[in-house]
Amino acid sequence: MVVKGISGSQDRPEIYVLMLGEQGENHVFPAVLGFYEAQSIAFCLEKSVPERPFIHDLFFGLANSSNVEILEVFIKDFQDSNFCVEILCFDGKKYMKFDARLADAVALALRAKCPIFTTKEVLRIVGVNISLDSNNPLGQFSQEELLDKLDEAVKSENYEMAITLRNEIRNRK
Repeated sequence: MVVKGISGSQDRPEIYVLMLGEQGENHVFPAVLGFYEAQSIAFCLEKSVPERPFIHDLFFGLANSSNVEILEVFIKDFQDSNFCVEILCFDGKKYMKFDARLADAVALALRAKCPIFTTKEVLRIVGVNISLDSNNPLGQFSQEELLDKLDEAVKSENYEMAITLRNEIRNRK
C-alpha cells in the first residue's frame, strides 16, 4: 500500500482523510485522521523538516538509536469502524509486534521507508475502485453515483468512506 493523498474537510477543519491504495492500482480506501497526524504524514511526503519534531520523529529516532528496525506495517483488519494495525520491528535478536493506530503506523512507515501491507478482505470491506488521474479521486463520479456510494457505505458501516463521500457531495453544492 502507498499513500495516494491527504485531503481536508472544508466543513470540519480538524478532520482529514488519508487515501491509501495499492501500488499502481486504482483500488483505494480512505481513513479519517486528525490534524496532527495529517500534518506529520504531509511533512514526510513532502520531505520537509518541521521546526519542532513530531512524536513520530521522536519515536523513529528512539527506535534507530536503540538499533530497532521498523520492518513493516500490517493493516490486518477493520472492526467497529477502526483499523487494526500492527507494526513489526526487529532489534537484532527478536521480532516485536506493536498495535498502533493507522495514522501513527503510516507516519512511522514513511519515516522508516518500510512497506505497508493489508489483506484482500480489508480492501474488500473499505476499499473502492476509483480513478486517481485527477487531483480529486471522486471527481469522476456523478452526484447520483456519489449518493448511491454513500448509501452503500452507510449500510456496510464504512463510516470513513461515508464521511469522504458526504464531504464531496457537500463541496459540489
